[in-house]
Amino acid sequence: MARTSSELMGYDFCSVTVPDQSNSVLLIKGSHGLTDEYIQDVNALHPIRLRGMSLPSPSTQAFTLGIPVSVEDTATNPSFVPWAAAARHQGFTSMIAVPLNAPGGTLGTLNCFTRLPHAFENDEVSLLTVLADQAAVAMNTAQLRADQARTIAEQKSLNESLEKQYELQRKVAEVHNRLTSLTLEGGGIAEVGNALAELLERPVVIQSDQGNAVCGSEYGADDFLDGVAGEAEQVQGESPNSDAISGPSDIRLPLHNGSTVSAVRAPVVIKEEVVAWIWTTGPLTKMAPLHRRAIEHAATVMALEFLYTRSGAASVWYRTGELLSHIIRGPRPSTSVLLAETQRLGYDLLQPHALIAAPHDQVPEDEVLRRLAGKVNRWNHDNVPKPLVGLHKDYVVALWPLGRRPLESVRDIAEQIRQSLTEAETSQLVALTGPVTDPNAYEEAFSIARGAVELARLKGTPSQTLLLTDLGIAGLFLQTQDSAGLRSFCDRILGPLHRYDATNGAALLQTLTVLMNNNLDAQMTAEHLTVNTTTITQRRNLIEQLVGLDLSNVTALTQVSAALQLEEIIAVIPSPGHG
Repeated sequence: MARTSSELMGYDFCSVTVPDQSNSVLLIKGSHGLTDEYIQDVNALHPIRLRGMSLPSPSTQAFTLGIPVSVEDTATNPSFVPWAAAARHQGFTSMIAVPLNAPGGTLGTLNCFTRLPHAFENDEVSLLTVLADQAAVAMNTAQLRADQARTIAEQKSLNESLEKQYELQRKVAEVHNRLTSLTLEGGGIAEVGNALAELLERPVVIQSDQGNAVCGSEYGADDFLDGVAGEAEQVQGESPNSDAISGPSDIRLPLHNGSTVSAVRAPVVIKEEVVAWIWTTGPLTKMAPLHRRAIEHAATVMALEFLYTRSGAASVWYRTGELLSHIIRGPRPSTSVLLAETQRLGYDLLQPHALIAAPHDQVPEDEVLRRLAGKVNRWNHDNVPKPLVGLHKDYVVALWPLGRRPLESVRDIAEQIRQSLTEAETSQLVALTGPVTDPNAYEEAFSIARGAVELARLKGTPSQTLLLTDLGIAGLFLQTQDSAGLRSFCDRILGPLHRYDATNGAALLQTLTVLMNNNLDAQMTAEHLTVNTTTITQRRNLIEQLVGLDLSNVTALTQVSAALQLEEIIAVIPSPGHG
């Protein structure tokens, strides 16, 4: 594509950039005429960032806005400063970035360069756009074909693994004795599930708030296992009727290919509350009486296991909640006393820890414990030293030992907590900060995490786990606990607008915010605010007069953008001592 564009249009160099897997930077994936040194400089030393830059690059603008962006002199254009030296060594002066627009979105950019200064005329840009659109269609088609081939291969693999074994080999006494002995010996849920799968000679899935425990996968039926995974959100927390509590029942599980598979499910019940489901292949009508009894008895045994797990988790939960409050916010004992107490309980605050903070204002405290009890018990059993998980104010807080692992390694744990607290049709955010290496630094770490959540809420961020790096420059500002300097900067830039709006009942600050969000486009801003374009122009002139800045100036625009971001951040930075 790069070579064809260069040869057809007579350019000296061309390149094709596409987003990386995290969609955070554009990488050169194909080029014509460019040196390896230039490509290395762009891809590794000075990446083309899609977020977090006060002045986006031409490629970033083309990718984000979906329109061509040209630079006649790369040596003097402010948006090309990071790559000016590389451009000089490569030997080009002018460039244009054209988006590769496809039906599903922008796939990347086609960048063309000339040695001599060159003004890209409208006809030339139109021709380049047509060329880029054709290339984008070809790329999109290739991706669709690859996805289709992969889907066909996966379905073929699933269909080849469909084998069911139905042969009765156990007596009811053997079933009784085996499952009961597991209970007396302290066997866990997975052990009971494995024993049941072996007795039934069928795959078994135990579905609970602890996740899906897959037992007997060697018995095949991958389509059944996929169907259970897809059914998880629909059955979890279900209140059963009297027929459901009475024992196993038939159910049809929908598959991704549109068909269904027969399955049997049985509830695990504690005080008329379903705490788990036992799933196996069906139908129930073809199941021998001995197998039905095995499922019923396994449900009784598992109810005892879940009850034991809940009791243990509740005890740990309330103890760790009190300990967390001492760690995050005083009155805090001396560091030596705190370390001794936590080490006695199996925690090691001398290790670097990640701090996970998840608001639970949509979920009552007792319900939080019910949803997380199994996970807390499993985490305490599987990790040495143990993670410290509990409640602090309206947040579930987890201090997770990192050792030498990166912070990103704990994202999956944060996701599990987020999913457990998620309510239907509501956004659930979780913040992940750290590493925290000083036992006295957890108050600040919690304040930062809480600030990240509140800032994301203000911005209407959808449900996700947040790292400070996900917030860009806002993540850096959040770590500034003394907000006096930030407030002073905001007041200097935006204070005149606040005071004018308060005195005159105007909406200049709102107009400025919408203008910035619409790239200073007066017509789009007018449509958003339901006023005419002339009104927006007049307001902009008044704004520039009050703040003493020209919004068409890049430096002024950067200051205003930073001030607007900072005002949002200041709103969520807690006062000192209120962690």
